[in-house]
Amino acid sequence: MNAPELIMVYDLSDSDAWQAARRHRALWGRLYVDVHALDPDHIALVFRPAPDERWRPWELVRLSWILKNRERVA
Repeated sequence: MNAPELIMVYDLSDSDAWQAARRHRALWGRLYVDVHALDPDHIALVFRPAPDERWRPWELVRLSWILKNRERVA
């Protein structure tokens, strides 16, 4: 089963959102995060699952941390 990707957009003009983007990328791991510049102030992070399904439980934990932190920034 393929796990879905999560895409989140960050407004880098907001220092809290900029810090959240850095923290979320570090939480997930750089190997499975794609960074896309949308304009000078906005980026989209695409969080991809690891190919090895044994990582799914840990990815769910990290995903919960990212989404929980997102609510504080938004």
